[in-house]
Amino acid sequence: MPGHLSTRPRRRGSSRLGAALVVAASLGLVACVAMPPSVPADPDIPQSQGPLPTMTDIAPPPVTNGPTDPPVPTTAPGDFGYGQTVTIHSQRGSTWEITPLGSIDPADSIATEGCGGTGPAATPRSGSRFVVLELEIANVGVITTHPMHDLTFGYQPDGGPVADQNSASTAASPNDLGCIWEFAPGDRERVQVIVSVRADDPTGTWVITGDDFATTYRFG
Repeated sequence: MPGHLSTRPRRRGSSRLGAALVVAASLGLVACVAMPPSVPADPDIPQSQGPLPTMTDIAPPPVTNGPTDPPVPTTAPGDFGYGQTVTIHSQRGSTWEITPLGSIDPADSIATEGCGGTGPAATPRSGSRFVVLELEIANVGVITTHPMHDLTFGYQPDGGPVADQNSASTAASPNDLGCIWEFAPGDRERVQVIVSVRADDPTGTWVITGDDFATTYRFG
């Protein structure tokens, strides 16, 4: 497991921003880049953010996507409770078994600036707070990839917009999903995902999708 924080990529970013990241990384100035949360027009129908920058802290996405048809039965989208397991097939052809275990809100006291929970404490931006999802995740598909290439993990305060895993990319949770290099078929980990929401937002639900919110799995 690398000893530094990764960003949470889903798409290739612009060359202009990518160049800035390379320069900053070579100078040792940054470990990652904070991305804004998704802000849907209708809070109940979140929208995709569009292109996001990528870095090399996690393995790059596979050149060839996995199969269109999942190799194991999947779970119909809907609302679930913590401790329930769902199987999601992503539009990239990867298949994931996921069991959200609980939400830590607020999670400011456990956020750090690096992997493993041993680095300096991370401070949320002014007017924001961190929220952490604890989960178990397994690659039950047939390709080696990373969940953060293929899935979106978002937190939606009641009545508010969704903040995805890019919203807190300057912070890590102690067992951060972004600190794992890749998942081969059969790999299983107990990990955490951290997001940043407004400090005055109410509590909400976690949303997981593998197809840019065409289908969603909600936990809360």
